[in-house]
Formats: sequence, structure tokens, C-alpha cells
Amino acid sequence: MTMRHLRQLGLVNQPRLAQLNILVSGQVDEVADVVVLLDQLGAAQAGGSIGLQLVGEDKPEAVFWKLAFPQHGQVDSLVNARPDLYTMVSSDQPSEEWDIHLSFSNTAQPTKPTVYGAVSGPRAAVSMTPLTLPHPVDESTAHPLAPALRVVCAAAMVERMLDEMGLRNAVPISDAWITITCRIETTDEGEARAKVSSSGGMPVSMTPTADGLATLARIRLPYPLPLNPFEHLDVQTSPKENLPELVDIGLVPWDTPPHALDVPFTVEPTNMIMLGVGGLGSWSAPLLMEQMSGGAFHVVDGDTSIELHNLNRQVLYNDQHIGKAKADVAGERLKQLNTDVAIHIHPEHLLPMHVEESLEDELGDVMPMASFDLDEGAGESALPEAISTSTLFFGCLDNMRARTLLNEAALHQNGVMINGGSESVHGIVERLSNDEGCMVCRYGDEAAREEEIISCTEEGARPVASIATTTAWAGAMMAVFGLIEASLHAGIVLPRLQWHQGSVVRSDVSSKPPWMSEPCLRHI
Repeated sequence: MTMRHLRQLGLVNQPRLAQLNILVSGQVDEVADVVVLLDQLGAAQAGGSIGLQLVGEDKPEAVFWKLAFPQHGQVDSLVNARPDLYTMVSSDQPSEEWDIHLSFSNTAQPTKPTVYGAVSGPRAAVSMTPLTLPHPVDESTAHPLAPALRVVCAAAMVERMLDEMGLRNAVPISDAWITITCRIETTDEGEARAKVSSSGGMPVSMTPTADGLATLARIRLPYPLPLNPFEHLDVQTSPKENLPELVDIGLVPWDTPPHALDVPFTVEPTNMIMLGVGGLGSWSAPLLMEQMSGGAFHVVDGDTSIELHNLNRQVLYNDQHIGKAKADVAGERLKQLNTDVAIHIHPEHLLPMHVEESLEDELGDVMPMASFDLDEGAGESALPEAISTSTLFFGCLDNMRARTLLNEAALHQNGVMINGGSESVHGIVERLSNDEGCMVCRYGDEAAREEEIISCTEEGARPVASIATTTAWAGAMMAVFGLIEASLHAGIVLPRLQWHQGSVVRSDVSSKPPWMSEPCLRHI
């Protein structure tokens, strides 16, 4: 079974994706970001091929190339190491052999279909015809948002490829599994549970039989499985219908008048804390490290083990990291990217006591550890100090209650929280602050405090399908928001962004909802 791509098998036709012949063209960093995404998805890796057509120099500086292929300082080096998968293609070479062309270069001879992408400062777009930049670009100074928007553009181009090639499942399947089912000749569920259990310690679900004379017991087999259940499913794919020619995916709309963010700016040293370095954090943190000139970065994640099926979307990790704690690995890799930033590692979960301890009492003294219930032997945490010294908070989580707790910490520090979320083919990025509202303002009290309930019966532990294009977009956009907050543009009006299968919707949320008139800390 393809455990690496387990979470995306219900979203795309993986066997066909793995057989594609894909041509990628553009400048080296543009090509590099697309190649990393294709590698995450497993594209062309079972009989297909990826052609690389470079415009200009062959020395990638893209941060995700350095993470994914640290031993290859040039694209040509990767091609020589993997001639079975990659090939260099000259600009005058016939391109009919390719199924699709992903092009950042408008001068390349197009094949059909060709997906064009372009980035200009805070703007990005994808189109089926060559794109013209909306405004002149000052190339003498690098724009700090360009690398993150380049990842956004690459993700949207790959999403469009899925549509053009008919590789997207018409109905997402969150998971597939194999169960052992047995009929127990008793109608007493208590007796059945007392006398029948899983030899491997897996939970057992019990339901009455249709005839009402016995009990059915089901045990979901753990991964890895002896066979791939998806191979026994025939899922219809979505037809290519009414796709727009141009998809506007940037922070600033593609074809609008000049904007303050169009001009390159400086990212100032800032103290940041990131809660979660999985799907979103592993894309966001490296882009932040690439641009930060100093300050502190706190990595918080209580996940004790990186798993193989994480690797299809969590770009910070590879096979060598399986079984290791996420915070430890993420911290070490981020330190290698930027030695000017103080990286602090917190391999633990954020708890209410951490937020409370970060506050000062009325006398100005820090509340003592003894004031709170601590697990015996838990030891002293450095998280309260991290919270009290940070001004920018990133919520890269899959749990609403934890997001709201981080939001409370940000509000107490009069800081800004960049909230991100991704599930399957949907993503969201937004800014929360004392002026713009909090998690309760935005989602309501019940939803903001929802704690995910794990179900270990036949419905699984809330299985969630995941694909790298969604996490790459959300993580990159969170980095865009963070870099803006760490500059002279802090507080500038930003939209709330929602992603769905390569398209983006912008919503104006520059002020608190009209029904929330009280200060956020009174209700959060």
C-alpha cells in the first residue's frame, strides 16, 4: 500500500497521476517549487516523467528545494541522479510527448494544454493563456512576498492540472479501511464485549444483527495493511466543465490599480510563536525563515512521532525523520535555514495554564507555578515566557479549542494571530486581533471551543483526506500575512481568504462583526 499518499488516495486518481508526463518551464526557483509539489503528490513516479525547461541560471535558491533536495545544488544534479524520472528539455525541443505543460514562462512554445502562472509582488494568477503582469515590476529589489506567492501559484497550477487531466475524484473519499467482522451469538452487548476483544488492542464496535438474534463485532485493522483498499474502489472523476480561463489567487487582486504592497519592503525582527508544524506549519515556517532578519521563533508541537503518511503534505520532513518528534525536527531544520533568528523548541501541547502563567497579577508579579494544577513530574514549561515575549501568533492546527486558546494568548499580549486551516481540498487564512475580532467573534462560542471527539469505531479516528496543494497554499498565505505584520504595513487591511481546489475567495473582515460590541477578552 502507498502509505506515503494514503491521505490523498480518496481525492485524486493516484495511479493515473503517477503515470503523467509533465513539462515544467520557467526560471529556476519557479520550476523548483513546482517540482517539490509534484514530488509531494507522487506525480509521474510510477511510469511517468517530468521534463524541466529552465530559463536562465540553474541554481535554485527556493527554500523548499533546499529542504527537499539538500544534496542537489543545481536542477541538473537532480536530473543526473534520477534520469528515470527527470529530464532536461531545451526550448527548441518538440513538446508533443508531454501530457501537460506547467509554465511560468510566457515565451515557451505551448503544448496543449498549457497552464500558465505568474507572480508580481502580492499578486498571483493562473491562466490557460499567457499572462501579462498588471504593473511594472522593480526587479532591482527582491519582494519579500514573492517566494510565498510563488508557492501559492505553483499549488494553483498543479490544481488546474488535476482538472485539465481529469484526475480529481468527483466525490472525495476521506478514508478506506478493512475490518474483521464476526457474528457473536448473543444479544447482550455487555456479554459480547466481556468475552470478545481485539488481540491487537484495537477498539471493537458492536451492533445488533439485522435478525435481532446476535451481535456483530467489527475491528478496524491498523495500517499498514496487507492490501490497499482503494484498489478495490472505482471512483468516478470530475468532468472538465466550465473552468475559468484566468484564476486570480493572490493577496491583492491581479488586475487592480497599484497597491501599497506592490512596492518591496523590509521585514523587521519580530518575536513569533507557531502552534503546530504539521501540514500548515511546515510550509509556513520555512518561508518566514527565508525573509526574517532577526527576532525569535518559537516552535510548539506536541506530536511525538512523524509518520509516513504525513510526508505527502508536510514538507519539512522526510523518511529519515519518521518516528521523531515534530517540534525537534522542525526546530533543527529551521535553524539551518536562518542563523539570525533564535529558534526555540517546545515539544508539548499548549495548555490553559501556559496562557494564565504568561499574565502578570495585579501587583506585577508573575503568577507562581503552584497556582495551577500541573501533571506530577511534568516539569517547568518555557511556553509562558514564549507567549509573554511574542507579538505574532500562528495557529497551524486542526483543533478549534486549541486555536481559541492561542487566540486568547495573542489578545492578552495585544498581539496578532494568523489563523490557518486546511481540510481535504478546502483552506482558510485570516488575521485576528483586538480590532478585528477573535475566534468567538468569527465562529461563535460553541464552534470556537469545540474539542474534536475521536471515534475509533468503524468510522475511524475522524479520517481527513489531505493533499499538498491545499496545505502549501494555506501555509504560504499564512507566511504572507505574517511577513506583512512584521513590516511597516502591520495592520493594513487584509481580506479573509478561502481556498477550494485551486480557486480563492476574498472576504472583507477589516472590523469586528456588528453583533460583537464587547472587548474580545470578555467573551473568549
